[in-house]
Amino acid sequence: MIQKIAIAGAGISGMSTAYVLQKKGYEVTVFARAFSPLITSNKAAAFWFPYHIRNDKRGVDWCTTSYRYYQDFMKDPSTGISMHQLLKVLRQGEEEEEPIWKEFMPAGSFGEVEPPELPSGVARMYDVQVPLIETQLFLPWLHDRLREAGVQFIQTNLDGFEQLSEDFDLVINCTALGSRELCGDETLVPVRGQVGLLAPGPKLPIYLDNEMPLYVVPRKDAIIVGGTYEPHELNEQTEPPTIERILNNAYQVFPELKQQSVIGSWAGLRPYRPDIRLEREQGTNIIHNYGHGGSGFTLAFGCAEGVGKLVDEGLLKRVV
Repeated sequence: MIQKIAIAGAGISGMSTAYVLQKKGYEVTVFARAFSPLITSNKAAAFWFPYHIRNDKRGVDWCTTSYRYYQDFMKDPSTGISMHQLLKVLRQGEEEEEPIWKEFMPAGSFGEVEPPELPSGVARMYDVQVPLIETQLFLPWLHDRLREAGVQFIQTNLDGFEQLSEDFDLVINCTALGSRELCGDETLVPVRGQVGLLAPGPKLPIYLDNEMPLYVVPRKDAIIVGGTYEPHELNEQTEPPTIERILNNAYQVFPELKQQSVIGSWAGLRPYRPDIRLEREQGTNIIHNYGHGGSGFTLAFGCAEGVGKLVDEGLLKRVV
């Protein structure tokens, strides 16, 4: 018998979970207060990289599983996903003996740049091949594929899971920061990220320098330049001095970007948690899948597979 599953939340975690579960033959309905493009996931720079998940070793499998999904998706150009060069920089004074993020990387996906080729002030640099997910293309593509597969989408403001638990066999909570109120989870922290947007132009690698801090992500619609990491900040407005600083950092690394006009800026709130919550809530028919921080796209399909395994194993049975 096909089980009816409700998914709360339509960000990348909810959408990827819907994709995996409908592929398994479940009847899926997604409930959310907003859908793409009016969600935080649309604001993500969305390149695959294990960001701020280093203490949770479950992420090794989740990351590599998502990497494989994106490799498969990119066979269809309309998904907006492509493999892209990323340069990961470690400044002098912040070198690690062996960077922990290496544990999360698929075999053969990176190499270290030799010292003679390092820019001034850089201690180590890695040349990494990562999926770049252009959210303005991929999220609508994913939404369309789910609709075609029979997934239902209902726009609503949830104030709890009780009604869903009564009407559906299983409820999957993918509400990201919404789980602070819905679950009373005070370990879940909003982290604001601000970015500047430059007109698309020169072909560049993705650039990631946590010390500066700086990331540069060349997309078809804009060059995204970030960023900030501001815990406990709920204001989703950008601050002009911060955007100016971010852009100046980018100009230091890529002087050619000074020729590109500034076309906007935006801010989004990352749902950070010390450990990702992917588990059954004891005594209920609810599974939680949230707290992915800045690695939502990196973890999405791996965590969705984790949800699928729990469902398949019968660990989430309706409480009678």
